[in-house]
Amino acid sequence: MGSFFTRCDDYNVPHGEDENETIITIVCISDTHGHHRFLNMPRGDILIHAGDYTLYGNKSHAEDFNSWLGTLDYKHILVVQGNHECNAEWKNDAVHILSNATLLQHESITLDLEVAEISTGNLKHVPIRIFGTMFNWPCSGENPYFAEIPSDTNIVISHCPVYGYVDIGRGCRALRNCMLERVRPKLVVSGHIHSGYGVTMEGNMKFVNAANADQAHRVTKQPIEILLKSKSRLENKRMDTTYQA
Repeated sequence: MGSFFTRCDDYNVPHGEDENETIITIVCISDTHGHHRFLNMPRGDILIHAGDYTLYGNKSHAEDFNSWLGTLDYKHILVVQGNHECNAEWKNDAVHILSNATLLQHESITLDLEVAEISTGNLKHVPIRIFGTMFNWPCSGENPYFAEIPSDTNIVISHCPVYGYVDIGRGCRALRNCMLERVRPKLVVSGHIHSGYGVTMEGNMKFVNAANADQAHRVTKQPIEILLKSKSRLENKRMDTTYQA
C-alpha cells in the first residue's frame, strides 16, 4: 500500500523564489476502525483523523488508538467523532480517553505553527483556524449547526463528506451549501464513505476523503498528505495546486 501525495500551494508565487514561503504538511487519515497500527505514517506538522477510529464504538479500540497517537511525532493531532463513536457508551469521556489528541466536538481551534521559511530556514509563526464538526448524517435541507462554522475557517473536518466531492454521491447537501456558499475553506477533510477515498478540487477549495478502510473495515489505503504553502498566514483564499504521486 503506497501513500497518496498531493500538494496545495496557497499563494501564486514562483516556487522556491520567495524567502518568506513556508510549507505546512497536513497528514489526513480516517475510518481506521481499530486498525490504525497498519498505517505507514509520513512525517508532517498536523495529523487529522476524520472519525471512525473504532469499530462499533469499541472502547478498547479508542484506548489503543490513543496509545498509538502517543507514539507519533506531530506538532498537533486533531480528531473528530465518526458515527461509530458518536453514540458509544463512553462518548462523554472521549476527551479524556483521547489524551494524546485534541478532540474537536463542533468547535474551532486556532493553531499557531512554528515553521521554517523555505529559503532562509528562519522560523516563523503561521496561524491556522480549524473547525471540527460533530457527526451529522447527510441531509438535503439546512443544518443549523453548520451555520455556526466561522466564515474565516481555513480547514473544516467533518466525518461525513460534502455532497458531490469524494463521496460517490452520498455526501451531505447541507454541508455542501455551507462550504461552497459561505465558508469556502481551503481544505475539507472527511471520510465515512470508504469507497470515496481520494482528493478533488472545486475552485480554490480542496476536498479530501481520507477513509483508510475498505467495505469490510480493513485498512487497505494509506494516509493522504497535503502540503500547504504560505507566505505568512493562511488568510488568502487563493490556491494554486499541483499533484505528485
